[in-house]
Amino acid sequence: MPPISMKKIFIAILIIVLLSRLDRVLAFLSRIYEFFHESLDAAGNFSKGEKYVLCLLLLALLYISIYKLMYEKMKK
Repeated sequence: MPPISMKKIFIAILIIVLLSRLDRVLAFLSRIYEFFHESLDAAGNFSKGEKYVLCLLLLALLYISIYKLMYEKMKK
């Protein structure tokens, strides 16, 4: 039987904690979305759907940038 790594145990505990506090995680994510949504109000006259798509694209760009930076640090 292969040994269980501590990294997998910590990831499992983190997932359990996040799932137990899912309401707070979703509230945090909605506040981030509202921040980006409100910051786009000065950008022009976008329709509601266009603001939604633009906000999701900005959040995806932010996520991918952070992920890429973390991935490059882990490769070293």
